[in-house]
Amino acid sequence: MEADKHLNNTRKIAIAGILTSLGTVALILENIVPTGKLGFYVFAGFLLSVIIMECGLTYGWISFGATSLTAFILVPEKTAVIPFVLFFGIYSIIKNYIERINRIIVELILKFGFFNLSLYFMWSIARHFIPETLFRNFPVIVLIILLQLVFFVFDWIFTLWTRFYLEILSPRIKRQ
Repeated sequence: MEADKHLNNTRKIAIAGILTSLGTVALILENIVPTGKLGFYVFAGFLLSVIIMECGLTYGWISFGATSLTAFILVPEKTAVIPFVLFFGIYSIIKNYIERINRIIVELILKFGFFNLSLYFMWSIARHFIPETLFRNFPVIVLIILLQLVFFVFDWIFTLWTRFYLEILSPRIKRQ
């Protein structure tokens, strides 16, 4: 019995370690590759969701911290890690907590509240780097409304991903 528990913990540590490393690589690639940058953030967040599904929230928190810290050390442009820390990474964890409520309206309110709080913090940082002239012909309120729609689609795709992983990928991986 003790050997099984030890083997299970070893398995969780291995999975979390490998996926944490891949998440860090995704954040490094986000900084290097000229296109598809948003996809690397999403990929890193999805990897974190696999850690949560396979190993639990404790491992998810540890992985989030390790990925964030390692990326801040290794990524040359430190501000490139901020979207992962303030949204894409932490949302994998927050989404898990919110969806335990199992009341769709409450979940949506909390998800959008979290998204807008993250958006506020990222905007507070980004506005120091974005020229004001950029928003003269494109009002910020229009951008905020568009981002709400993008977030809704992102959350829906994230839910589809977790279902796909749990129903299709995970059983196939565990069979081998």
